[in-house]
Amino acid sequence: MIDIVCGGQAGDEGKGKISAYLSYKGSYAYCVRVGGPNAGHTVVQNGTSYTLKNIPSGFLNPATKLVLGAGAYTKTEWLLKELEVTGTAERLIIDPHAVLITEEETARERGASHFMSHIGSVGTGLGQAVKDRIERRNVKFAKDEPLLKEFIQDVPELLNKALDRGEDILLEGTQGIKLSLLHGEYPFVTSRDTTAATFLGEAGLGPKSVRDVYVVFKPYITRVGPGPLAHEMTDEKELEIYHTKGHEIGSVSKRLRRIGAFEKTSASRAIMINNCTKIAITHIDMFAGNDRVKKYEDFTPQAKAFLEDLKALSREVYPHPEIALISTGPDMEDTLVL
Repeated sequence: MIDIVCGGQAGDEGKGKISAYLSYKGSYAYCVRVGGPNAGHTVVQNGTSYTLKNIPSGFLNPATKLVLGAGAYTKTEWLLKELEVTGTAERLIIDPHAVLITEEETARERGASHFMSHIGSVGTGLGQAVKDRIERRNVKFAKDEPLLKEFIQDVPELLNKALDRGEDILLEGTQGIKLSLLHGEYPFVTSRDTTAATFLGEAGLGPKSVRDVYVVFKPYITRVGPGPLAHEMTDEKELEIYHTKGHEIGSVSKRLRRIGAFEKTSASRAIMINNCTKIAITHIDMFAGNDRVKKYEDFTPQAKAFLEDLKALSREVYPHPEIALISTGPDMEDTLVL
């Protein structure tokens, strides 16, 4: 069966940690990542932090094979560096039609004021590469790179045969509903759709075998660059707490993230459009007094109030998901399972 991890806000919700935890504790044969290197996923294990632009966050489970689908975009040198850091070269599989972002595409994106100033691109070249692909330009596919030859396999065939054998797959999406090209806050969006259905298509999978869709929320919303943000925080002392304790600095852009209040409207849309069955909460420890809490009963009244409000919201929105995981600290093991 397939489990999917999606972002319920404007990205940076902690999908990397949730994906890593699910994979490490579960028995997924494959962990699949789609999307581009403009969205870094951070995983912390025993104090060691990994920021991954390409490798699926499930790499911590040595039994899980790691897959980049046809909807993945990467840079060869970044990917090879991550393989070295994570020691996962023997487990990596790449679809032949995953796209390699070229230096020319990166330069064109960074030289375009529309990308960099108006919509706040992080400048990896992903937007330009997607544009070139849509326009049927001469894009560079993974199958065209000799350095990646040993990793190339037909991913849809591989994954669907795995499902036929009864194996499980974890599909790790990127960014969040507010950044969806189709359903987000246009024009302050990314260059692709960022919902569960599209993640499936980008991996070469269909909806029939989906078991659970996890949507990840923080008790607040962050954005890198321009775009709507309700009740944006302006107090410098408060912001410093989020930028230090909360590590709210763009993992790819290295820019300080803007901080805003939790938005029930975007949360409702994330639950509805992703067909969310389970909710994961991260950064609950940003409510004072909730670091590494081991039991739901031990959360502070402020944290409980947020969680109860989210439970009430989920009862109003189909398909009425339950809160399943709560992250109480940065390490992968700082996770409460309900």
